[in-house]
Amino acid sequence: MMQKDQDIEYLEKLKSGDEEGLRYFMSLLGEQLLFYTYKITRNREVSEEIVSESFCKLWQKKENTNSVFAMKAYLYLLARNASYDHLGTYYIKNVDLGDDIILNTPELKTDILSQIIYTELIEQIVIELDNLPKQQADVFRMVHFEGKNTDEICESLGTTANTVYFARSKAISKLRQIFKEKDISFYSAFILIINLLE
Repeated sequence: MMQKDQDIEYLEKLKSGDEEGLRYFMSLLGEQLLFYTYKITRNREVSEEIVSESFCKLWQKKENTNSVFAMKAYLYLLARNASYDHLGTYYIKNVDLGDDIILNTPELKTDILSQIIYTELIEQIVIELDNLPKQQADVFRMVHFEGKNTDEICESLGTTANTVYFARSKAISKLRQIFKEKDISFYSAFILIINLLE
C-alpha cells in the first residue's frame, strides 16, 4: 500500500474514533513536531508536553478533520502557538485556534506550509545521519538539533574540541555529497537548512 493511501485509511480510522488512527499519526508525525517545538522552546520536556497536548486536541476535534494535510497543518499550528505561549511571545501567533477552520480548509498560510516542508527535510537529514560514522552523527545532532556548544559536546563524548570540529566538518561534507547525488533540490534545501540551523 502506498503511503498516501495508508495515510487516508488511518485518517478515516481517526475520524471514526479508532485510537489506532491516532497512534498511527503520533508515530508518523511525533518526531517532526518534537523537533519543531524544540527549535522554539529549547526545552525537550516542554516540547514533549506540547506535542502530546497537540495530539490530545486533535483527538478532541477528530470528526472535523477532512484531509491529512489540513490535519498536519493544524498540529503544527497548535504546536507553534503552544511553544510561543510557553515563551510568552504572543505577538508571533497569527491564527486563532478557537475556531477550527484550519481542519476544514484546504488552503493554508504559506508560513505553515514552509514549516512543514522544513521539518520533513530535517527528517531526511536524520535518516541520512544513520548512515554516517557514529561520532560524526552524534556531533552533528548535538550541534544542530540539540544546540550544544563545543564544551558540552566534549564533556558528553569525552573528546577534544579538535575532534568535535573535525567530526562536524566531516558530517556536513558527507551529507552535502549525499544530497548532491540525490537531487539538486535536496542539495539546495540541505545547504539552506544547515545555514538555518547554525
